[in-house]
Amino acid sequence: MRLLSLIFIAFLLSGCIRYSETWRFNENGSGTVRIICEPSPEWLKHSGATNWFQSVLLFIPPYKSLSQEFARVGVKFKHCKFATKKGKPYVDMLIAFNSLTSISRTSLFSDRLLQWRKKPFKVTLLHQLSTKRPLGKAEMASLGDNLLADAAFDVKMYFPGRVISVEGAKKKGNCAFINANLAKLAMGKAITISATARTGYSLWFKIMLATMILIVAGLIILILRKLIIKHFENNNANPPIHTQPL
Repeated sequence: MRLLSLIFIAFLLSGCIRYSETWRFNENGSGTVRIICEPSPEWLKHSGATNWFQSVLLFIPPYKSLSQEFARVGVKFKHCKFATKKGKPYVDMLIAFNSLTSISRTSLFSDRLLQWRKKPFKVTLLHQLSTKRPLGKAEMASLGDNLLADAAFDVKMYFPGRVISVEGAKKKGNCAFINANLAKLAMGKAITISATARTGYSLWFKIMLATMILIVAGLIILILRKLIIKHFENNNANPPIHTQPL
């Protein structure tokens, strides 16, 4: 069980009640993903924070082995913190990637379908979460009904522009997000998210637009200059006739 390909199953087995991912994408598809996991109140009541940290270590690969694995596919493990805030323990991971193809090759995200498509002024993300190794009923029952009722899985995806359409999730500004039941995911229920964001005009388009504006402005100035010069030339060629009264 030490090398589970789906990370949120590992956290669920270790007593996690809330698992969240925050993705931040650049226009070229690179970016970061931050993973935060917290235990259930029931676990803390009976076992305490120290035992929870030890339990988590049983289900996720060591930091060193993950770093080496990530490096081989061009992914960087920036940090992995086991910390406590207001008496509540949590795990905080930050991962940087050059492309979704590279991060999907890691053991933590091998069950994901991740695709990034860049179009003129738009980007589209396809993110499918599924479980190749779903938990059985006996395993789910061993976790306890209280844990399963509150086990949440949150995903936030921030795009380099405003999200204009989304399927399988909600949107607000430049973010697409979902809130699902972690237990249902662990049992094999798949979630598919498709989101499109507008990235604005490309740099080349902006340069071309600025160039065209300058050209048009220059032509207008030249035309006005010629009209003014012609006006003065006509006035000089035909000076007004002044007559004196008799």
